[in-house]
Amino acid sequence: MNEREVAKEQEFMKTLQETLKQARRSGGVIRRSEIAERFGPLELEQAQLDQVEAYLKAHKITVGSDSTDGADDEDLPEEERDFLQSYKEMLEEIPVLSDSVLDAVKISAMAGEASAQKELTEQMLGKVVEIARLYAGQGVSAEDLIGAGNEALVTGVTLLGHLEGPQEVEGELGRRIMDSMEDLISAMLDEKAFDRELEDEVNLVADKAKELAEILGRKVTAEELAREGEVTLEQINNAVRMTGGMIGDLEEAGK
Repeated sequence: MNEREVAKEQEFMKTLQETLKQARRSGGVIRRSEIAERFGPLELEQAQLDQVEAYLKAHKITVGSDSTDGADDEDLPEEERDFLQSYKEMLEEIPVLSDSVLDAVKISAMAGEASAQKELTEQMLGKVVEIARLYAGQGVSAEDLIGAGNEALVTGVTLLGHLEGPQEVEGELGRRIMDSMEDLISAMLDEKAFDRELEDEVNLVADKAKELAEILGRKVTAEELAREGEVTLEQINNAVRMTGGMIGDLEEAGK
């Protein structure tokens, strides 16, 4: 590796670390356009930019689309677009503090001052919307994502006393907001997986009941089906409860 290549490698590593630090200061979120701008002088190929993005994601950084003005909301259902639009209009009524005043609010919030914590919460509501938009399209509505993020924000502003300075506040709150949204999505996925398991179990019981009924030429009882050994009596009873007894080839209990 020649001198020029070594210098370029060093500049790349320096830019990568600075980008990671900036993303953490911004609440764990960075836009693709910002990545491209920061690494522009290095003239990286797309594959290398993809590696940068993968590195940031591995360090818990969310890489988002380049639009923050709602132009990329078109892929959302109309009901969600309307909600986001009205919510953003409501947030526009909140006065935006200057950087110096906001830093003072952060310091007071870190010290436990309730009024400062309330004001900091109001100033961060827009960040919740921005982060929620990054998580949209994963099966949870924007309204629910924002609700979870707002709850995390309200709690988070009361837990800032361990931070070393106001520059760490947005990153800390951003991480809490993202964690709450990820937890919500994870819970939703777990619930859907559980529902699919139940549906598969009902279908299995129905299929086995149909097979046995065709052999016997009549409806079968739960006990007869269980004796076949392919489904248990517990699975059969669960399927009956979940369908309200609407498994056509299974005899209703007591008949």
